[in-house]
Amino acid sequence: MTSNVAVIIGSLRQASYSRRIAQALHELAPAGMTLTELPHGDLPIYNGDLEANAPQPWERFRTGVQGFDAVLFVVPEYNRSIPGGVKNAIDVASKPNGKNLWVGKPSLVMAQSAGPLGGLAGSFALKQTLTGSGSVVMPHPEVYLGRVATLFDSDGPMVADTKEFLRGVLANFDTWISRFASR
Repeated sequence: MTSNVAVIIGSLRQASYSRRIAQALHELAPAGMTLTELPHGDLPIYNGDLEANAPQPWERFRTGVQGFDAVLFVVPEYNRSIPGGVKNAIDVASKPNGKNLWVGKPSLVMAQSAGPLGGLAGSFALKQTLTGSGSVVMPHPEVYLGRVATLFDSDGPMVADTKEFLRGVLANFDTWISRFASR
């Protein structure tokens, strides 16, 4: 099976750990899985009053979500939750009422933080939002990447143990996606 997966990177910084993790995933993905970033940084804040003439970035993002088989989120934890831009992206693709693009869409959350808990609270917040939007979030294995700076060889590649863990997670995600492919 082939799976075309959107990657939503929670941090907008070009040198963020979330972006470094997302970039490392390309070499770890199983055969047949394609990972493509779906940018969200240019999305205006969701406002239903704008639906009559929806902003072009909303339309681009909605078309993107609709065109992918699944969505993988790589997010940092911000204040025990998720970055506002990620929440806004979810809102944009869940509206207007009756046109929610998340319903039945397989998703995976990978959270990271500088601290020891690996974005646990942020991950839970994102999973709650995705579930509330109708996405089918992969429950296991869960991905909490604590002390994220130690997961890379300085400014170099990701360390081997983390690569192998994420390789296994992506294999599980591929199986998860296939469970929903015929729906």
